[in-house]
Amino acid sequence: MIRYFRSIKYAFNGLIYGLRTEKNIQIWLGIALIMIGFSFWLQVTPTEFLISLIWLFLIGTSEYLNTSIEKLANRVTLEYDEQIKHVKDIAAGATLVASIGAIITGLVIFVPKILEKLEIHL
Repeated sequence: MIRYFRSIKYAFNGLIYGLRTEKNIQIWLGIALIMIGFSFWLQVTPTEFLISLIWLFLIGTSEYLNTSIEKLANRVTLEYDEQIKHVKDIAAGATLVASIGAIITGLVIFVPKILEKLEIHL
């Protein structure tokens, strides 16, 4: 049981370290808070909120993994290496794919509600 709690402690240390040191993770958290605020302001349905949260956590997970891969690759060598470049690019690409999915979903969920809230009829 102690090992379990120690593992959780290490995981929280990683979350905090990422938030303190990585600009992209800080941006992700800011966008996450804005999205949650907008969800309450626009009164999205529980299902829409859950879908938004799933995308939010997918992007966050992807960003943390991307950061981990980059840090590990930089530890292996600081010299230019074509394979390491490809690994870093692929990891960044995964975050981009998740972000595109989230943007599309966000547009579908939030734009009609924003237009309705602002009483704009198309």
